[in-house]
Formats: sequence, C-alpha cells, structure tokens
Amino acid sequence: MPFYTKLQKQPGDNAKDKIKKTRVITNLKKLREKLPEHFRNSQHHAVNGSTVKIATWNIREFGGTSYGGRSYEELYYISEIISHFDIVALQEVRGDMKEFNSLKYYLGPQWDFVATDVTDGDAGNGERMVFLFNRSKVFFRNIAGELTLKEGGKIRASFGERIKLENGSEITLPSGMDLSGVYDAATETKSSKVVLREDLEIRLPANSNLQLPDGSHLVLKKGTEIIRPSAGKAKVTIPTGTVSGKTFGLRFPENTFDDSLRQFARTPFIISFQSGWLKLNLCTVHIYYGDETNVNKLKQRESEIQILTESLAAKAKSEFSNDKESFLGVLGDFNILGAGHPTMQALESNGFEIPDALKSIPGSNVERDKHYDQIAFWKPSNHNTYSKLDIVGANIFDYYEHIFTDSDEQVYRSEGESVNGLKPSHKFSTWRTYKMSDHLPMWIELRTDFGDEYLEKLGN
Repeated sequence: MPFYTKLQKQPGDNAKDKIKKTRVITNLKKLREKLPEHFRNSQHHAVNGSTVKIATWNIREFGGTSYGGRSYEELYYISEIISHFDIVALQEVRGDMKEFNSLKYYLGPQWDFVATDVTDGDAGNGERMVFLFNRSKVFFRNIAGELTLKEGGKIRASFGERIKLENGSEITLPSGMDLSGVYDAATETKSSKVVLREDLEIRLPANSNLQLPDGSHLVLKKGTEIIRPSAGKAKVTIPTGTVSGKTFGLRFPENTFDDSLRQFARTPFIISFQSGWLKLNLCTVHIYYGDETNVNKLKQRESEIQILTESLAAKAKSEFSNDKESFLGVLGDFNILGAGHPTMQALESNGFEIPDALKSIPGSNVERDKHYDQIAFWKPSNHNTYSKLDIVGANIFDYYEHIFTDSDEQVYRSEGESVNGLKPSHKFSTWRTYKMSDHLPMWIELRTDFGDEYLEKLGN
C-alpha cells in the first residue's frame, strides 16, 4: 500500500488544507474498498495459488503543467490505483520526472521502475515509456531494450517521401500550366495571418520534370551483372537518353529529402519479468496518433502497428526456440479506432491475440467508445509445456465512478483556481482528465503457479 504520511494533519495546516486532506483520506478509503471488489467481480474463474496483475495506463501528460499540474491529491489517487497491480506499463510520462518521482515515493520502497529516455522528434512528443513493478511479487530478469526496425525496415510516414525544392532541386511544369486555385485545406490564423495547418498536396500534371540537385548520383544496384577489366574495376553500359529499370537508382545529396519517419514515433520498450513460475517478455507502446480524419496519418498509424507485430513476432519466435516457458505480450496505447478497423486487424496479426475478456470491453477512454488501449499476447502454435497463459480476469477500472465524479464538480470549483487550476471557463470533464487521465487503466490477471502441472509432467 502507498505511504500515507503526507496526509497527517499538521499544526500549521489552514482550514483549506484540513478540508483537502480529509477529502483525500475519504476518497482513498473508497478506492481501497472498490478496487478489490472490482477485481473479484472481474474474475472469470477461481484459481488455487498465486496470480500476477498487469495493467497498462496512459496517464495524460504525466509530468506536464497543464491546468496547474498534479497536486498530492491526484498523485495519491494514482498511486493507490497502481498499488493494486503488480506490473504497470505507463505511457505519456514526460521528460521531467519530478511528478513521477513523487508518485514513486508514495508507492513505497517495494516498488521499482525501468524507464526509457525521451523519444526525440515532434512525433515523440517528449515522452518516456515506463514499467513500474512491485518487487514483492515480481522480479526484473535484467533484460530490457528498445525495439528498433531491422536494416532496411521503414514505417510509412504520413507524408511519404518528399524532396525539398531547394539547393538545386526544382520542378518544371508543362508550358502554360498554372496550378493556382482553390483547394480543400486545413487552415488556422497565426499572428493575424491565415496559414496552412497541414500540408496541402496538389497533384502534378503529366510531363512535369524534376531538376536534380548538384551532387546527385546514378546508382547501379548490388548484384547487377558487369564486366571486370581488372581487380577493383567494373565496366558498365549505361543507356543513352532515358535511364530506368530495377537495376538503377538515384542517390541524392544530403538534406534533399524531408525527414521521413524510419523508426517508431515513440520507441517501443521491452522488458523481461518473472512472477512465480511465469516468465513474461512485455513490450509497451504508444503508437503514433496523428489525426484519424487524415487518411495519410491514419495509414501511418496502421503501418506502425503492423510493423510492430511483425518485429515482435520474429523476436517471440526466436525467444520461444530458446525458452519454451516464456511468453511475449504487447500492451499500451495503440490508438485503435475500433473492432474490425484496419488498426485492430494490424494488431491481431502475426500470431498476436487479444483475450476475449478484453475484446468485449466497449472502450478504455473516459467516454468508453474507443479501443485505444489493448493487451495482446503472441501464442505459439505448438506450445504444450506445463506453463501457460491462464487468464484469471481482465477489465477496465473506471475511477471516475468513485473520485472526481460529476457530483464533485462544485466542491472543486469552490476550492478555487489558485488551488487546483480549475478556471470558471474550464469544463470540469476536461479539467479532471489532466488531474487523472483521459484513459482508464486496462488490466489482466494471469496465473503464476504451475506446480501441479510440473509435478504431473515429472510423473509422466
């Protein structure tokens, strides 16, 4: 359980301090009552022996300063919820770890964590991936790493590949062609000027010509048949006029292309745990979001999920060939739109399966209408050893049924903007998501004691 010492009433507390501490104590008691009840009601079957509870939770801008950041009240609620699990994968942990370190203090010394560094680039959004785990139930197997694509691997960027029209690159349009006009576009106003909010793409007419920048090279690809007049030399025949075909390519000078996303927007993080007899390799992700109304950005999201499962499946097969008692799971914020959508199909490919208990959940966002968060496991086709993925329970915990409820709005408004950052103009339903989150923790409970199965195996 968390350390509650900060909630002790102090001689210097004013009336507001005492009221706030009393409220936090009351709400913590409520969570301590409701969480075990929630787990009992979510179990699918009874089990003899130990289990491990694993959760994934995107905590909105955790470490950010929007709406005044988080006070000890919200950090106590978050720590209370986390303390009822054994392993928790967190997404949207910001580069500044001050808020996270306070959370870690409240959780107590039995809790440890492993975190990535901050992912660079706009798409990375200044975020870390973090695994929190209770050392009294789980031990870290000293294996951790970030998932990167193999050589030649590439995730399709929303804008594809683009050449900068500068430094010698230019396009010549057919004679008399004028592309000026009115097009569908996303716009916004900045400094009293109307500007494009997103890239506007205009289809080029046939017979448009690209002037290559100085320093470009014609490339004959590896494996092309040549004549070798002497060691270290190659005699080649280049067509005159037009050069094309699969044996040829172009190498452009540095800084010719726009930066195209060649790795994951936020690098997936894999770590190995063991709880009881159960060995788990868990990968946490926060898939590129972009804008679901933009076809290209949605395609990038789908591409990330597809390539993620391909890469993880290859890793799982390799791991399984060495250790048939370990399992690989992937969990986090996939930004999946819904059941049956290509983003969901991409996750449920390459041997990964989402437990039926989680498939039946309508959504993990506050409105419960989005399938953003998921937990899936790679299942080998020939697994017949004593250990297995025995799912005891799974669900989403909606803390807004117990804290920061709609009926609490007036309490926080009367507390004042200077205390909690809630302005009269703010919507309470939005404000509370920056205090807790706009995602709900998704969890799964797995059996960890396979002693009976192992003894049966020895007996046979």
